[in-house]
Amino acid sequence: MRKQYQFGRVQIELQMPDGMSMPKNMGMFECEGADADMLFQLEYTSDLMAVERQFRREHVKIQEIRRENMRILIAGNRECRILSFHGNAAPYAVSVEENEKKNHVWVAEEVASLLSHDTIFVSLLSLEKLMIKNNALILHSAYMCREDRAVLFSAPSETGKSTQADLWEKYRQTRTINGDRSLLIREPDGWYAYGWPVCGSSEICHNETYPIHAIVMLHQAEDNEVIRLNGFSIIQRLMAQITINMWNAEFQTRALDLIEQIALEIPVYELGCNISEEAVQCLERVL
Repeated sequence: MRKQYQFGRVQIELQMPDGMSMPKNMGMFECEGADADMLFQLEYTSDLMAVERQFRREHVKIQEIRRENMRILIAGNRECRILSFHGNAAPYAVSVEENEKKNHVWVAEEVASLLSHDTIFVSLLSLEKLMIKNNALILHSAYMCREDRAVLFSAPSETGKSTQADLWEKYRQTRTINGDRSLLIREPDGWYAYGWPVCGSSEICHNETYPIHAIVMLHQAEDNEVIRLNGFSIIQRLMAQITINMWNAEFQTRALDLIEQIALEIPVYELGCNISEEAVQCLERVL
């Protein structure tokens, strides 16, 4: 089975076994036509460790990096990612960069039924690396459309991103485009927020694009207060919420350059808020 998908400016092609599960969100990004920027070949296996052993045999010098739920083997400009679930050392998938245009992904047969979950399936593809090559950033955010412009609520998980977007829907009839992620791209006329196939537990996912009006960094507070951020404060807060491969120096440099550009061109606010209409009013005054 072959299918193509487009995220922002990037097209990918998936070659998968017939009947392989995938998230329904992916269907919103399906496309046809032009040659893909990256081919992903997915297949099931009963022996993931054999894939890792083969990668190690093929490369004399390997750097190994450990991150939560993932090990990364780096040999020159090639990566092998061994993915696992939280609290479980046994991997559920292994992804190998064969070249600049192809990734080969092996998935454990026993997790076949879990691939319908967007966070699990999309993690197989390492798309953040492909996005940064094309000057796009994935921001952990609730993406709201207000008057045909994007307002992005960003914060760590469980802080209340989707709650604030819900308040705006209730009191100001806005729309939430994605409850958990947005793709940020600098177009000739400014920054735009694009849809993304991962929406987490919010289950709100639309493939729509709007110019960015503002980014709002959230924290919970008894009283509502908003301030405009500047300089290093913006860079520090955004870096914490953007998917960045910190082990890749080129990736870090590109991401930092884009974040610095955002800091110069997009209003970024810090909103201390509760869950009342007053929180909406507080932010509305500065927007």
